[in-house]
Amino acid sequence: MGFVVPNFSRILTRFYQDLLVLKVWVILALVVCYLVISWGLFALAGEDDLTTDLVAFLYFAATTASTVGYGDLSPSTDAGRLIASVFFFPAAVTIFTVMLSKLTVTVVEGVRKMADGRGNYSGKEGATVLVGYHPERTERMIEDLIAGQDNDHTIVLLSRYSDSKVPDGVLFVFAEKLDALQSLRRAAVENAAKVLVYAEGDGETFNCCLAVRELNADVHIAAYFNDRETAARAKRYADVETVVSISTESLVRAAQDPGASAVIQALATSTTSATIYSGVVKGQAISSDALLGTCRKTSVTPIALSSGAGAPIQFVPFPETIEPGSTLFYVAEARLTEKEWDAIQKGSG
Repeated sequence: MGFVVPNFSRILTRFYQDLLVLKVWVILALVVCYLVISWGLFALAGEDDLTTDLVAFLYFAATTASTVGYGDLSPSTDAGRLIASVFFFPAAVTIFTVMLSKLTVTVVEGVRKMADGRGNYSGKEGATVLVGYHPERTERMIEDLIAGQDNDHTIVLLSRYSDSKVPDGVLFVFAEKLDALQSLRRAAVENAAKVLVYAEGDGETFNCCLAVRELNADVHIAAYFNDRETAARAKRYADVETVVSISTESLVRAAQDPGASAVIQALATSTTSATIYSGVVKGQAISSDALLGTCRKTSVTPIALSSGAGAPIQFVPFPETIEPGSTLFYVAEARLTEKEWDAIQKGSG
C-alpha cells in the first residue's frame, strides 16, 4: 500500500502540472471523459435520440460546445434537460474555450518563434540559403538574388544576430554558431538549391562551407573570402565556388582606365539595367560563330565561356566548336528563359 500511494501522488502531481500548461494529452483526456460521462447520463435519462447514434451525439456535442446550437437535436426529457443545463452545456463551453485558448497560444507562439529566428524550415525544398549577416550588404545581396530571376522564391537567412534586419518574405533563423549542423538544418540547407556563405571571417566561412557540404553533397555553394589560399582550400575540400576580394585589381583598373571600376560593379549586380548571366550548352556541340551570330540578333552579348568545372575562363574569340556541358556567360537585361535559351542553341546548331 505504501508503494501505491506515492505513485498515485506523483501521477496527480504530474497531471496537475500538465493541466496548468494545457498539455494536449490533458485536453484530449478531458474531452474523452466529458463525452463518456455525458453519453452515460443522457442514456440513463432515456435520451435515445442523442445516445443511440454516435455520430448524432458527437454532432450535438460539437454544435453545443461551439455555441452554434442549430437546435435540430436537443434533450426531450426533463431529466435530460436538467443534465444538459447543469453539466453538459457548461462543460462543453468550458472545454471548447480551453481548446480555443490552446490553439491560439500555439499559433501565436509559433509565429513569434519564427519571428525571433527560432523557427525550423528543414522541410523546405529548393531554398536559397544565406549564411552570415552584414548590416550594409546582406539586404543588397537579397535584392540581387530576387532581381537575378533564378527561381529564388524561398530565401532563408541564417544569422547569429537576433536583431538582423530581414526584408519582407525572407525567412530568418537565429543561431549562435553558423557552422552548427543543427542550425544549418533548421535553415533548410539539406534540401537547398544554392547556399551563399559570407561570414565575418575566413575561418568561420571555411567551416560553414565544410558543414554545408556535409549536409548536402550536391548543393551549389558560393562563398566570399578575403584570403586566396583559404579560398583555394575551400574549393578543393568542399567544392565551393569562391569569390575573393578584387579591391586591389579594381583600384589599378580605376587608375589606368578611368570608369572601369564602375563597369565592373555594374556587371556584378542584377539591380542595374544589365548584368552577367549564364547558360549551359545542352544536346550536341554547336558552332561558336553560329552561336555568336544568333546572339547578335537578340539582346544577348556573350562575353566568356567555360568548358567545365575547374576549366579556365575563355573570352572571345571562342573555340570553333562549343561542346555540350560548357557554360556560356552573357550580358543581358534579364535572364533568358529556358525556352529562349533553347531557341538560341537550336538556331546555332
